[in-house]
Amino acid sequence: MSEEQKLKDEFQRISNELQQFDEFGKHLQSQIESLQSYLIELSRTKTTLIGLKEEPDAEEVLLQLGSGVMVRAKPLEPKKVFANVGAGVTISKTIEEAIQDINNRIDEVEKERLALADQLSQIISQINERERRAQAIYQQLQGTSKPTYDPNLVS
Repeated sequence: MSEEQKLKDEFQRISNELQQFDEFGKHLQSQIESLQSYLIELSRTKTTLIGLKEEPDAEEVLLQLGSGVMVRAKPLEPKKVFANVGAGVTISKTIEEAIQDINNRIDEVEKERLALADQLSQIISQINERERRAQAIYQQLQGTSKPTYDPNLVS
């Protein structure tokens, strides 16, 4: 196999790897964005719980329903909240317990987000490395395929 063909094969392999890295990077970025949205939701929930805790005798509260929709509500039991624990099961908790649960979730999600961001950083580094190699191969191929001069074409 000629040196030029070896370079072309390596260029094609690197091109395929770059495409795979790019797709994986986009997938990681999407996951990071989802986690960031979830962190915002957790933060809003925590803020609402802290507001309830600080104003236990409030006769009326502005309750977030989600998607930017709120309703005025009168808390029947202002020192207790209900939390979904999975599989459709909801339990009663004190506001302090709910805030602690939210803090724990925030910590877990933030760790996961940081791990994904680290993976994305590694993918970007791999992409940059492959792009540099592809550029070097391209330049080598340009040097090996010099145009031939045909004196019969010159008038």
